[in-house]
Amino acid sequence: MPLHRAFAATLLTGCLALPFTSSAKAFTWWDDSREMAITQSRAELVQQVRQYQGLAQLQYVNRVVNNAARQQEEEGTDIWKGFDRLTREGYGDCEDFAIAKYQILREVGMSSDRLDFLAARDTLTPTYHAVLRYRKQDGSYLILDNLTPLILPQTQRTDLTPIVAFDQTHSLLWKGGHFVPVAPTHIKLGGTLLSERMARLMHY
Repeated sequence: MPLHRAFAATLLTGCLALPFTSSAKAFTWWDDSREMAITQSRAELVQQVRQYQGLAQLQYVNRVVNNAARQQEEEGTDIWKGFDRLTREGYGDCEDFAIAKYQILREVGMSSDRLDFLAARDTLTPTYHAVLRYRKQDGSYLILDNLTPLILPQTQRTDLTPIVAFDQTHSLLWKGGHFVPVAPTHIKLGGTLLSERMARLMHY
C-alpha cells in the first residue's frame, strides 16, 4: 500500500542561500518568515530546536522540514527516507517528511511516547497520506502534516480517515470507529511489513 499523494508542493527557489556552515552535510530550507534560504547542518538545526518548547518547538520543526524538500510521488518501489536523505535529495513522499520530523524531535530529547505515525485515507484527494502525530497531556493528538504549516488537532482533520497508527513498539488498526491493537507482522505499508518499518524509524 503506497503512501503518497499526487500533489507537488512548491518550494520557492532562485534565492541565494545564506551559508551558516561549510559542512558537507548541510541542507537548505526556505525561511518564509524572513523570505530567505538558510543553509545549515543537522546539528545546528537540533541546537536551534532545543531553544523552543511545546507547540513552538513542533511548529518550528514542521516548518523547517516542510520547506527543506518538496512533495513528489515515487514511481515503483516505495522507499522510505529519513531526515538526511530527504534533505539531501530535496524531495520525498509524505511519510518521508513525517519520519524526518520524528527523527529531529527525538534527537532533541522528545519522549518516544509523545510521537507516532498515522496512515490515513485522504478524503479530499482521495488517496493515502501519512502524518506525524504528537500526543498531548490529555491524550488528544496534534497533526504535523507536510502539506500545511498549520498544526491542528486530529479532531479537526476530518479529511483524514485513519487506517493504522504506529510508533517503534506499538501498532493500532482503525476498526469500527476506534483503534485496536494489531500485530505489525500482519500489516504492510508500501509493500513492506510494518514490523520492519517500525524497527528502522530512527535509521532511515
